[in-house]
This record gives sequence, structure tokens and C-alpha cells, in this order.
Amino acid sequence: MGPAPGWPVGGLLSLSAAVFLALTTEMLPAGVLPSAARDLGVSEDAAGLLVTAFAYAMALGAIPLTVLTRGLPRRPLTVALMAGFAVVNVLTAVSGSFVLTVVARAGGGLLAGVFWSTAAAYAARLVAPERVGRAVAIVFAGQALALTAGLPLGTAVGSAAGWRAAFGGLAVLALLLAVLVARSLPARPGDRARGTTRVAAVLRTPGAMVVCGTTLVVMLGQFALYTYLAPLLERAGLGGSAIGWALLAYGAAGAAGVGAAAALVDRRPRAAVLAGLGLLTGAALLLAVAGRCAPVVLVALAVWGMAFGALPTLLHAAVVRAAPAAPEVADSVLNSGFNIGVGTGAVLGGQILARAGIGAVPWTALALVVVGAAAALAARRTGFPELRAAEAG
Repeated sequence: MGPAPGWPVGGLLSLSAAVFLALTTEMLPAGVLPSAARDLGVSEDAAGLLVTAFAYAMALGAIPLTVLTRGLPRRPLTVALMAGFAVVNVLTAVSGSFVLTVVARAGGGLLAGVFWSTAAAYAARLVAPERVGRAVAIVFAGQALALTAGLPLGTAVGSAAGWRAAFGGLAVLALLLAVLVARSLPARPGDRARGTTRVAAVLRTPGAMVVCGTTLVVMLGQFALYTYLAPLLERAGLGGSAIGWALLAYGAAGAAGVGAAAALVDRRPRAAVLAGLGLLTGAALLLAVAGRCAPVVLVALAVWGMAFGALPTLLHAAVVRAAPAAPEVADSVLNSGFNIGVGTGAVLGGQILARAGIGAVPWTALALVVVGAAAALAARRTGFPELRAAEAG
């Protein structure tokens, strides 16, 4: 079945809502970590496994599980993933065992690995080729909503009613989304080609591997820095409730970044990627050289949020374009790199923090982002080319 004519708005918005659910499920432990740690009888250090288990399970499972499921019809698969999120969030909410909670979180990561690998490709299958970027941008607007509303709201529910209630709420939302997806997403078939053939083809596609490699390096820098945002803000005298407001500002700037990506992703994709990486580089530089000055830190945070809000849309669209014959597999490779960057970046930032102090963390992030930006700048012919006028519509 080919792309639907016009804009399948209901389907794209339901995918966007699913992105909101998946990202909020992934991030929520960061907002309720102290109370979850106390309730489960572990240190906050150990409770960090609730984040790490999700990220690494997503990274390790994305490619093989995407290959295993790529022949399935897209709509029933997405409904099943939403139902799976409901199950893992219920298990997280009711578990009295730290081990079971970590296992449930890892299960959520496996589901997320498949979901993130199919969401952008599903959006691409719903529209004409010249509209792929904007369709992906609509879907990934759910990411900005998760940052600006999902995490703060989940944290607020956790503070008022307990962290288990927050995960229970996500389980209810997942069930509602399963119904919404079943009713509003246009049906699309799976890919009948052999999965191993598709993986090999993607791995031999220079453009796809450039996008995935750039993503990995940039995410290492991003999450080496983002994971330790609280001590960065405290260093600038922005502790206490100011951290919550700073996170809200970061998320609001991220929403603006999603809007900018939507406007540029089909018209000037290369320029948009380079601009996003340039902004991320500038923000890291500001934090490195003036990280004790609160006004500069707040400006850097806004610039950083806008850049990171835009980049996922741009990177997902780039890898789908680079491997149009196997978009789900290409996106699964990108997602593995993305989540290895999340987990390893957090570990790297922690090591730098322990050995050299918080002041060295932005310099580490800056070096990594510069490497990623240089790779994107060099990839003029493959990976991050500028579209021809006909392709841009």
C-alpha cells in the first residue's frame, strides 16, 4: 500500500502521542529517583539502573528486534507496543523488588527499541516523498511535549501521590493510546524482504552509517553533559526550585527547535543539521568558559534546548532518506547508536565529574560535539547532502 494522499493528520498525531509516552516512560525515573530509591531500599546510585537498564536494553534490542518484527503489519505492531508499555509500567508501579523493577524497565527498553525504529519509518510511509521530513517532525513533536510537560507532570504526580502513581498513570495512558492507534493509524504492510539482507545493505550504505556515527558521537557529548545538569546549575548558583524552572525553559526551547526542524527538514536539511550542531557546540562552549555566570548559563541552556529539540527530527529524517529501501532497519541502527550514546555518555560524564570536577564536563561534551559536527560538515555527498529542488518539493 502506497503513501496516503494529503496529510493523514490523525495517524501522525497518534504516533506523536506514542512518542510522548515512550520518552516520558524512559525519562520519568530521573524525576522520581530519590523516592523510588527509598521505597525499593537501594541507594540513589543503584537506582540509576532504572535509567541505564532502559537505555542499554533499547540499544541492544533495537536492531535484532526490528529485524524480527519488520514483516509484521505496522498498525497491529504499534498497538502491541503500546499495550506492552502498559504492562511494563504496571509492573514498575506494583513491584516491591528492585530486581523486578529493573527487569521491567529493561523490558520497556526493548519495546522502545522497536518503537523508535518504526515510528519515523511509519510516518514516512504515510506521505509522499517530498513530505517525509515534515511528517517525521510532526511525529517527533511528541518528544518536545514529553520534555516540556511529560517529565514535569510525571514528577509532580510522583511528589504528590507517590512515584508508583506516576507509573500507573503512564500505564493508563498507554492503554488509551493502544485504542487511539488502532482507530486512527492508516494500515501499512510490513517488509517481506529478508531481515539479514536488509541489515547488511544498511551497513554497506555510506550515507546511513555517516548519520548513525554522527548521532553516536553527538549523543555521547549531549548526555555526558545533560545527565549532570543539576550540578552544572548549582555551580552557577541556580539550585533548588530554579533547577525545575531551568528544565522547563530547556524543554520550551526544545519545542521551538522542533518547530524550526519542521520548517527546514524538507527544504534545507543539511543547513538545518549543521545549524543544530553549531548551536549545540556554542552552548557547550558557553558552559565551558562561563559556567559560573548564571545569566550565561541560562542563555546556554536555551540555545542547547533548541538545538537538541531539532536534532532528533533531522537525524531520523536523514537516515530514512539515506536508506529508503530499508527505513526501519536504518532507523534501528541509528537508535542503537543514539542509546549507546545516552548510556555511555552518562557514564563518561560521571567519570569526568569524579576525576576532574564539574567544570571539566562541558569541555568533554564540547570535544565530542565538535567531532560530530565535523563529520556532518564533511558528509556533503552522503549522509547530509542538500536536497535538490525537485526532492524538496
